[in-house]
Parts: sequence; C-alpha cells; structure tokens
Amino acid sequence: MKRLGLYYPVTPHVTNRAWGIPDAAYQEFGFTRHNGVDLALSTGQPIHAPFGCRVTKIGNEPNGSGLYVCLLSRRKFRFDDGDTAHVEITFMHLSEVRTTVGTRLSIGDVLARGGDTGRASGSHTHMAPKRVRVNLFGGYREKDKNEANGTFDPEPYWNGILASERYP
Repeated sequence: MKRLGLYYPVTPHVTNRAWGIPDAAYQEFGFTRHNGVDLALSTGQPIHAPFGCRVTKIGNEPNGSGLYVCLLSRRKFRFDDGDTAHVEITFMHLSEVRTTVGTRLSIGDVLARGGDTGRASGSHTHMAPKRVRVNLFGGYREKDKNEANGTFDPEPYWNGILASERYP
C-alpha cells in the first residue's frame, strides 16, 4: 500500500496557520485546536485536487466554514503510524466551487476558487484532512478522535510537487 503523498493544491504553497494550534474560538464548534491548515491565496485563485478523489459534499455554513467542498480519496493510503485509511479533505472559505457532488477528480483538476466566505479573517482556504473508514455501502466514518475535530496534520505528507504543474 502506498504512503499518503499530497500534492500542493495552491501556488505558491504558503501555510498561514499550522494544524493543531490551540484556539478557544473553536470551542463553540466542539473542539479546541486548529483543525486544518490555512493556505494563503487570493480571492478567485484556483485550488487544485491534491490527490485522485471523488467530490462527496458541497455546502455553505455562513457562520463557520463558509462555502466548502469535501473530497474523498479513491484509494486507501498508509500512514506513518502504520494505519491505513481513505482520506477526506474539506476545503473551506471558497468564493466558488467548480465541480459537483459525485465528480471524480484527478490530481491537479481545479475544484474551487479561493475566497473569504464564512468566518474568515481574509482570503485563504482552510484545508481539513481526516482519516476515514469507507463501508461497503459507500458511506464512511471518521477514524480519529482528537482536540482538532478528528483531523490530522498534513505537513509530513506533502510531496513537494505542485498539483498545477504535475497535471496542469
């Protein structure tokens, strides 16, 4: 089984806020740590698929994540702790979604455009990755429980390649 390797979804790849930073502002949502990474971008800038995936959900939470899209990896990956799982990544605070639920995306496909919708402090995308277990009926559930809303730190899994350059 292949180790998870995430392509950079935006160019340039700049993290404004790292995963897991304690923040009391998240308590109203039921967790206490930053549940993703904030990637710098300008409003309208393309966001590319960081792996082969399927779009599972599109929504809008005006008092939280704003316009968002959820992606589910098409395959399982091996993690550094020896676990294997599919990966769900949610991109938030979008100005526009460029796909539909059920669409299969390849690495580098444009899935959305950056923005500052919802409770955002300027234009960026909040990327929240989770390990999930997919069941026989197509549904899935989160595998991890932690103070960062069941997410994991993507930092060790970046492969150093821009998705837009790999598959423009």
